[in-house]
Amino acid sequence: MISKFIKLFFLFFIFGTVSSFAADNGTLTKIKENYSYDKKEGKPKVFIEGIRLDFDFMRRNMKFVDFVNDPAVADVHIIINQRVNGGGGLVYSLMYNTKTFENFGDFTLTCSTSPGDTHEERRKIITDAISMGLMPFANQTEVAKKLSIRYRGKEGTKESATEDPWNNWTFRGGFNGSINLEESRKDFNYLYNLRVDKVTEDWRFRNFGRMSIRTREYQNDKEAYRSENISKYINSSVVKSLSTRWSAGIFAGYYSSNYSNTVYSVSLKPAVEYNIFPWDVSDRKVFTIAYNIGPQWKKYYEETIYDKLKEGLWEQSLRLDLQLIKTWGEIEAGLDASNYMHDFSKNQITFDSDLSIRIVRGFSINFNLKAEKIHDQIYLPKSEASLEDILLNRVKLPSAFEVFTGIGIRVQFGSIYNNIVNNRL
Repeated sequence: MISKFIKLFFLFFIFGTVSSFAADNGTLTKIKENYSYDKKEGKPKVFIEGIRLDFDFMRRNMKFVDFVNDPAVADVHIIINQRVNGGGGLVYSLMYNTKTFENFGDFTLTCSTSPGDTHEERRKIITDAISMGLMPFANQTEVAKKLSIRYRGKEGTKESATEDPWNNWTFRGGFNGSINLEESRKDFNYLYNLRVDKVTEDWRFRNFGRMSIRTREYQNDKEAYRSENISKYINSSVVKSLSTRWSAGIFAGYYSSNYSNTVYSVSLKPAVEYNIFPWDVSDRKVFTIAYNIGPQWKKYYEETIYDKLKEGLWEQSLRLDLQLIKTWGEIEAGLDASNYMHDFSKNQITFDSDLSIRIVRGFSINFNLKAEKIHDQIYLPKSEASLEDILLNRVKLPSAFEVFTGIGIRVQFGSIYNNIVNNRL
């Protein structure tokens, strides 16, 4: 009896051990299927696009990767997008799209530059941020044995809290001018601008002003002709973030232009905006719907085609904006419809788009279009424009539409690598 019991115990022990080993072996097999511990040969192949970068600097300082000129052969496809931050600097979104590393998903890193940073400082900040994001991929390749990480901070030091004496307000101004002189023609162009902003997580205050002066002079043997177009534009807005998708605000504007027969145009418009996607993914995709409505007060240099020298109007507008950034290209499209409330036939519809699509490996196409259907030129002067006014571009002419379009293609074949730096003549 005892011997039978021992035999049964021995059989259960063997069966349990085999079952446990099989289960463990299955677990190990599963782990091996999901996580590869084998190092990938060579360096990670990287393709970067999105903004203008100093690739020569990056090639010299990122020797642990191979830069390629075609995303179809890349291990990692990085798309970089930039936005202006509240302090006037730039926030760069670095979107890492994994192509051949199955262990990683797509992710995004950010880095920021200050408005006073030099070109040298900006390119170093961006290159360091890109390199840090590539470390997980480099660790999965044979190049990991040749990498080391060094910390340059001092042990025991603590970062002190920074006090902002400006309370997040930033001020920026600028001036641009150009002069073109010929024997019988002179062109003078001046542009002044000033921006005052404050940006926080919940509020955004924007104030912008611009004045443009464009002067042309023509002279022949008998007469001299002069044209001067002066325009002024001021816009102020306050926008409150209501949720991850909703925003509301109020916009005030001032506009003056002798080219458009407008002494002044003053507007005050509350607005509301909804983003189909949360704003925290706005570096990859945005689809907003915005509506605003409000009064306008206008005064004209000359009596208009509707026998007006001044008038008060109400205007409403609806704007749709779509932006998608993908590894196959980028889409930006907008549709804007507006009309005056007293007469819905006085309206304008604008469609604008900018498409960049990679069709196949080495071949991409870009297309841009802006089309306007115009029925709201209530500012046009009643008097006929003279031939001199038309040739000198002094006045805005009546038009039921405006169309701007362009198309381009890019074809590339040959070596996929782009690591060498050679700036010789």
